[in-house]
Amino acid sequence: MGEINRISNFPEVRARLVRSYYRIIESGISPLLFLGITPNAVSAFSLLLSAFSAILYSEGRFFFGGVFLALTGFLDTLDGTIARLTGKTTRFGALLDSTLDRYAEFFIFFGLLIYFRNTPVFFFALFALMGSMMVSYVKARGQSLGKTRSVGLMQRPERFFLLIAGSVLNAPLGFAFPQYPDIAMTATLAVLAVLSNITALRRLYECKKDLESSDG
Repeated sequence: MGEINRISNFPEVRARLVRSYYRIIESGISPLLFLGITPNAVSAFSLLLSAFSAILYSEGRFFFGGVFLALTGFLDTLDGTIARLTGKTTRFGALLDSTLDRYAEFFIFFGLLIYFRNTPVFFFALFALMGSMMVSYVKARGQSLGKTRSVGLMQRPERFFLLIAGSVLNAPLGFAFPQYPDIAMTATLAVLAVLSNITALRRLYECKKDLESSDG
């Protein structure tokens, strides 16, 4: 029963962590707003870093790829914060941010697909990419039909956190298990392949319930 309660409380815990994170970001970025940095410029630079991260992943340099991926994730939250604090939030800005987020995620998985192209892990990366895109698609399509809840464990921040953790741990675990040099990244992609698709299907199911309820 205790385990079930912890799982059911995950969205609330996640929301509290996100609010705390954004409060820290806002307090840190406020003194720098006089520099005139625009949200769209931050979004574009974040995309550039994700492309560089993808190159590193394609070469098997997972640790440094994870470092740049972490920077990309930080900038991805920074652009929205700047927009709110400067009063420059626009609908096009929101659309641009979401579009560049999808490109950034494609870049990362393309790098991994290139590196693992001659191994069975290629299919883990492929299904992880598919699940990640479908999580975002079901949410966007559901919102366009009037359903706005975001459910499921493997949302974009969780996917990025898991990829970063796998990237950083790959080298030490590969050293501990020399017969499996990419054990951490392989496990990470396998988990992403399963959980991201489960999240997409769960969102689809919740959309079905909400839309049927609203249809009466």
